[in-house]
Amino acid sequence: MNFLEAKQELSRKLNIDYTDIANNQLFSDTDLGAWINLGVLRAWDYRRWPFTDAAETATTAVNQDYYDYPQGVVEGSIYLLKVGGLEYKKLMMEDYLNWFQSDQNPTATDKFWSEYKTFIFINKNAYAQGTDTFDVYGKAKAPTLSNTTDLLPFSPVTDNQQYSGNEAIVQLAYAEALMSNKKNDPSKAKLERDEAYATLELLWKPFADSRATLQSKNRPFFAPPNFFRNRFPNNNDTNIGSFNW
Repeated sequence: MNFLEAKQELSRKLNIDYTDIANNQLFSDTDLGAWINLGVLRAWDYRRWPFTDAAETATTAVNQDYYDYPQGVVEGSIYLLKVGGLEYKKLMMEDYLNWFQSDQNPTATDKFWSEYKTFIFINKNAYAQGTDTFDVYGKAKAPTLSNTTDLLPFSPVTDNQQYSGNEAIVQLAYAEALMSNKKNDPSKAKLERDEAYATLELLWKPFADSRATLQSKNRPFFAPPNFFRNRFPNNNDTNIGSFNW
């Protein structure tokens, strides 16, 4: 399904003639397009669909502590970062700052990274500055459809190949139209929205089942970094429960 087909489908739900939309006294082509794009955004953010994954690559800079978030990636969504092909471990921002502050570990080469608002912080001591590239993997921002041939997200290749998610997008758009002051029918809008999300939930199930069978390699749930190394010389890592500092 493409953008034009989605607007035509929405017109049918609204019981209007899209071929004469220019003369419609209540709805405009701009209204239909805005509601479709809002439906796209709602469905896009509902689940981590395969087509929402994003990967971006950039070259490291010399003597730079942080980088701007890639424009096409949702802020806060990066789940994997590699520099020079090596994976870096993500820390909470306060832990990242505490690790490098003052004279504790100012030149530490640990492969750590963190993020704050729209910035990515990477330990510059751990890579070849200005030479190594870094790759980030996160969630892509939802597209804004504008051309008639733009494909809806659930048509990954052509408008003839699609999931039922596209119909859910149109239904979500219809719900927004019903909520507008042009229709003012919140009760019906809720029914349409609930049906759309039920469709998306049904569509998500096989994806969720597939993800449930995946296993992470060498990724324990609890693997805190040793923030106190070399500070307590009497502490023996092999002597569990020893507090004789």
